[in-house]
Amino acid sequence: MWGMCVIFGRIELSPKSTSMQTSSSVSKYLLAKGKLSELKDTGVTIDKKTCYTAGIMLLSLIPYILVHLTNVFNTTFEKRLVILIVIILSTLLLLSYFVYQIFYPWIQERSLEYVKYENLLAGFLHHVQRHAQEKLIDENGQPNVPVIKRLFFQTDKDDDNCITFHELEKLILDIQKGKVQVDKDYAVSEILKTFDQNTDGRIEEHEFVEGCKKWIHEAKQLAKSGDSTPRKFLREVVQPNKRNMLTEVEHLMARILKHAQSQALEGQHLLFDDGSPDINRIKDLFDKFDTDKSNSISKSEMEQAIHSVKFGEIQLDRENVIEKVMKDLDKDGDDIIDEEEFFNGVTKWLNKAIDVTKCKDAKKSIDEFDKIMWNEVDNLVNEGKQNGSSKFKSMTWPFSKSVFQVILGIAVLTFFSGPLMTSIQQIADAIGVPSFFISFVIVPAAMNARTAISAIYPASQKCSRTASLTFSEIYGGVVTNNITGLTALLVIVYAKDLTWTYSAEILTILMVCGVIGLMAYSCTTYPLWTCLLAFFIYPFSLVLYYVIQYISGWG
Repeated sequence: MWGMCVIFGRIELSPKSTSMQTSSSVSKYLLAKGKLSELKDTGVTIDKKTCYTAGIMLLSLIPYILVHLTNVFNTTFEKRLVILIVIILSTLLLLSYFVYQIFYPWIQERSLEYVKYENLLAGFLHHVQRHAQEKLIDENGQPNVPVIKRLFFQTDKDDDNCITFHELEKLILDIQKGKVQVDKDYAVSEILKTFDQNTDGRIEEHEFVEGCKKWIHEAKQLAKSGDSTPRKFLREVVQPNKRNMLTEVEHLMARILKHAQSQALEGQHLLFDDGSPDINRIKDLFDKFDTDKSNSISKSEMEQAIHSVKFGEIQLDRENVIEKVMKDLDKDGDDIIDEEEFFNGVTKWLNKAIDVTKCKDAKKSIDEFDKIMWNEVDNLVNEGKQNGSSKFKSMTWPFSKSVFQVILGIAVLTFFSGPLMTSIQQIADAIGVPSFFISFVIVPAAMNARTAISAIYPASQKCSRTASLTFSEIYGGVVTNNITGLTALLVIVYAKDLTWTYSAEILTILMVCGVIGLMAYSCTTYPLWTCLLAFFIYPFSLVLYYVIQYISGWG
């Protein structure tokens, strides 16, 4: 896993030479040299806190060193005394590790930092889409640049074509009002780090667009897996959302026309029997909307007219509804609808109703058009009700699920450890390979495959911060596994008065963790060649263990 993270997270550590050669032989030589130079010129850079985590990993090896004293003493009492001392020491180390994280929680904070980053990503993109009222992803699956630019100009209050620090703070406050909560200071720092390419403390239009494109790309990758709340919001942003249809102008105009016809006197309709529009009825409707008799309908008058329209059980954003209707009817963009624009717009939708419904009785087209358009919406409302009824269950489910998984894991380890070892031995005998190969190659690979895959994506972002967090998680996991695993083994050996025969395993773990730990503690850069060392250590450790345990018989 360590080596794969180096490969996927590698970046250029030194600039490449730009010299060119025309000779074929020289070109082949340079190509081979270039491939070899990648081993030292590319790699991963990590921060000092990751080195400190590697140092803690080295400290967790102290009990592994002391337990080898059992090979020095000959009497059973002396061996048991050594085991007891190591049990006490490893327990104290584990408790000290927990206490240290309580008083110095930087390790926990680093573990949560990537989650905070996901949260910020979800909050920011959700805010952009919420204010733009359009999808951030166009029909081709690419970032919707006009929508991104629209938010930039909304955020740029002083119209100086850049977002200042104070304007960015205001943007963060607006994001905090949404569904995803983000930390203000962290959000400002991360947005500047991602968007402010020239590090002048301001975000220009092209920087804002490029930053949003980068985050949308990351959101697409994160949205592919995981059920965390931020990732659910990311899926809403980067994937088509059926609920956007609730405010499509087709649905709105269908309901408005039905409302207008229902308000007419008995026998009056917007359409004649032959399907032609009733001009006088449409003019009467225009006069009804035009309350100030200015021969035009303003935005406020349209709002007043739509206020009485019932859109069913779904709660719509009235301002959004008015914007959509005004945009559809106001063809010259002067924010008022004159009589001609109103007549042309209503006639257009009446004709569409006839085309969609194909009713023989044209007067029934409006009612049928409304039914067709809002049948989809009603289905979504029912879906929303079902989701809402399970809201309380979904809130308590994560906690219950976590507790259940812990209990189930303990039960599985307790009841199936013995049968597992028996099955491994039987599989090895059946396929004719040593049980050593099954226990130390296939089983560990299967157990750690998911962890390895989940660690590759953060590392592949080719960012020092995410690489540091990924390696810190690896080292932290090794610390816990080292101490708890050895403590559990020693307690069983001591309690059951068993003979200590695990020196080969302990020495192998000590060698692997020691080599990687010393390198990780002393370096803030992992060149690409270090992945070869990591890959070599695994088979070498297996060979070392096999030689010590089965050939030399030591331990």
